[in-house]
Amino acid sequence: MKTTPFWWEEAEPTHGERTFDQTRCDVLIVGSGYAGINAAITLAEAGVKDIFVVDAMRIGEGASSRNGGQIGRNSPKFSLAEGIKRFGEQRAREIIEDYDRSFDFMLDRAKTLTDDFDLNLTGGLVGAHSRNDYEALSVSVAALPAERRAQSRMIPEAEMKQYLRTDIYRGLMLRAEGGSVHPAKYIRALVNRARTLGVRVFSGWRYLGATDQAGRKIATLQDVTSSKSVTINAGKVLAAVNGYTGKEVPWLRQRTIPVQSYMIATEQLPLEQMEELIPHNRTVGDTKHILYYFRRSPDGTRILFGGRARFRTSTEEQGAVGLLKFLLHTFPSLEKVKLSHGWYGNVCFAYDFCSHVGRMPDGVYYISCCNGGGVSMMTYLGHRCAEMMMDVPDHDRGIVNSRFPQLYFYNGHPWFLPAVGTYYRFLDRAARWGE
Repeated sequence: MKTTPFWWEEAEPTHGERTFDQTRCDVLIVGSGYAGINAAITLAEAGVKDIFVVDAMRIGEGASSRNGGQIGRNSPKFSLAEGIKRFGEQRAREIIEDYDRSFDFMLDRAKTLTDDFDLNLTGGLVGAHSRNDYEALSVSVAALPAERRAQSRMIPEAEMKQYLRTDIYRGLMLRAEGGSVHPAKYIRALVNRARTLGVRVFSGWRYLGATDQAGRKIATLQDVTSSKSVTINAGKVLAAVNGYTGKEVPWLRQRTIPVQSYMIATEQLPLEQMEELIPHNRTVGDTKHILYYFRRSPDGTRILFGGRARFRTSTEEQGAVGLLKFLLHTFPSLEKVKLSHGWYGNVCFAYDFCSHVGRMPDGVYYISCCNGGGVSMMTYLGHRCAEMMMDVPDHDRGIVNSRFPQLYFYNGHPWFLPAVGTYYRFLDRAARWGE
């Protein structure tokens, strides 16, 4: 079993530029993932010149080339009523609108890309872990506007195996608006688009912070191989580092919870078997607290299976052992299957389970916290942050400038995750008691 992402077989991250021939730019973006690159594209399309994107790793080497590649129409992990309590009614409705818009924005941006990234729009399934979850999903579908309601329907437990060959769920929600991408090819396509617009992308440079000077930002970058440093005179700085936020950005680090998310890829399996297990190549997620999410590979011959296999810092091998148990729980007929790849990447959560875009007290902009659903959301929020940076009219709404709560007595190390994992396991077991 390889301990590198399956996606890197066809699109391994590459290095960008390694030396600076100029040290002045209009915008410096820290982070070469979906959020940072999409911000760069929107800025460049609007005519902003001299945009630098820098990353300590290779281009898109973080979550953007490690995730499951599942896309769909997003919604926040809280209800409208909960959102109104946190943000007020208008802001809460705008935040939900932002989530809803992200999928359409991603599809529109995809039309501007010239590189293929295995976009598949065959829809997705949500497995109801309990009968209460099935009822809650049914209520959510019934509450949708008529045109959206037509895109979703409930599949009762008795009919479930026509859509997914498992018996671990109490029914399914079928969503026509959804599908998948090859995540590493997608970030590569975005980077190529950005470069055609004049954006310069550098790798192997760690951001150490920025100070103010004459209305501009003087950012210090450190070469990760030689430890030499360079200062960049930037008009504006954006931190788009998400689950890889370091101690160099303490304000953001105190508000973000990085969590290792694991994935495995099976060996190639007969196409007929794959079509029986996951018909029509749909993506799958579920309603558990310790959720499973899985799909077929772009060629349809492997299962790519992800989840929170462990709540402690672990190796790829340890994560793969846990996920294999989850996979066999879902599909017992795969008891003899072998794994070809096992890997992990950091996802990023906020204390309020909401994504956030704004500006830190030091004047640096930020995009953070996809809360486990980042492909289309980070694509869209990169665009929204670029609007904020350009002071586009009506940018101050929804997620942009929403209150970003701090975790007190927290320094960026999520020491409490094992306890959270234990509690979530209890909740998942309790949800099935008496059924």
